[in-house]
Amino acid sequence: MRIGVIADTHVPYRAAEIPPSAIESLQGVDLILHAGDVDEPWALVPLAEIAPVHAVRGNYHILDRSSGGASLPAEIELTLAGFSVALTHGHNIGPQAMLWKVLALLRMYTGHWDFPAYDAAIAKTLVRRFPKADVIVFGHTHRFYWQRWGNTYLANPGAVLPQAYFLKPPCAPTVAHLVLEPGASPTFIAIPL
Repeated sequence: MRIGVIADTHVPYRAAEIPPSAIESLQGVDLILHAGDVDEPWALVPLAEIAPVHAVRGNYHILDRSSGGASLPAEIELTLAGFSVALTHGHNIGPQAMLWKVLALLRMYTGHWDFPAYDAAIAKTLVRRFPKADVIVFGHTHRFYWQRWGNTYLANPGAVLPQAYFLKPPCAPTVAHLVLEPGASPTFIAIPL
């Protein structure tokens, strides 16, 4: 089973539509998972024309005055090709979440886009929240991430937008394909846009 994974589209507050390159990169998938910050659920329509879509809400964005898609569920748990898959945005990691976000923004403004400690804090929280998941899909950081934590794989497709709060990251916007085949380890493939 090939699953298209997308996150942080921020339509319509930061972009008018999901970029055509993202839509093209998801052609032929069996299912699409949107890991939050869709902002307005109607923005999912082009994705639903490709394959069935499961989407979760993101976080509130003060500068955009966006709720991150508050009408969508906060998390979804699915069984896909025999794997337990959890879908969440990844921002809600407890009382320290706002501190981590501020630190991440400060690092970005100083040119440091990688932040392994923040990735680890998110991963540890999600593995505790979804102890039975084989794969946890999240967004929020705007960075591609694929790592195994114990028996669980954590997957972040990155963001489809070339910027985050007026900054252009050094990495290309991405979506990803998650390949789940019974009896095989999951694979997660970044697709630069």
